[in-house]
Amino acid sequence: MSFFSLISKSGFIGYTLILLSVVSLAIVIEKIVMFRSSKIVPKDRLKTMVMLLSTNKIGDVIEFCKRNRFLLSEIIIEAFRNIGEISRVNFLNAFEVIARKKVAELERGMTLLATIATIAPLLGLLGTVLGMVKIFGVLDAGTSGIANPQQLSAGIAEALLTTVFGLIVAVPSYVAYNLLQRKLDKLVLEIEQAGVIIANNLKGFK
Repeated sequence: MSFFSLISKSGFIGYTLILLSVVSLAIVIEKIVMFRSSKIVPKDRLKTMVMLLSTNKIGDVIEFCKRNRFLLSEIIIEAFRNIGEISRVNFLNAFEVIARKKVAELERGMTLLATIATIAPLLGLLGTVLGMVKIFGVLDAGTSGIANPQQLSAGIAEALLTTVFGLIVAVPSYVAYNLLQRKLDKLVLEIEQAGVIIANNLKGFK
């Protein structure tokens, strides 16, 4: 029995679950690419910025960030652009506000992934209930004779397959969400630490 025949037997709930699995996979792939440390807080480039700051060359740091675009460099550029009077406190305040906006962009799609992990087994259960309703409907229709075996088989298939598909979608989505959330938490911590390092190396400013 082919995969597509199994999907057709699971009814519209099965097609819905397949759509959710595609959305879930797309989110996971996007986040894996987006959450690479080299695109967020490259350690070598952070060291270069600290070295430039050690010689009090803030302009050079900004130019370096403009030439090397990654998430931390974008935050630093925006922070210096909105800082007003340069000081460690002002920089940290500006950095924190802008970093929150950038982190919110990183989080985009994570809620949807968690929602898919939550509702997939519920949709599977709904499909099971609908399949059972079909089974009882066929049995009730067959009280005056033999129940239709094809309709009975279709109801049983829908009842079982939707539960299976719901779990197949939910389990990987839940695991992926937790792994990606841990990675995101680590990246947020690295961003915060980088902001503190930059602020501490603003020599000559209180």
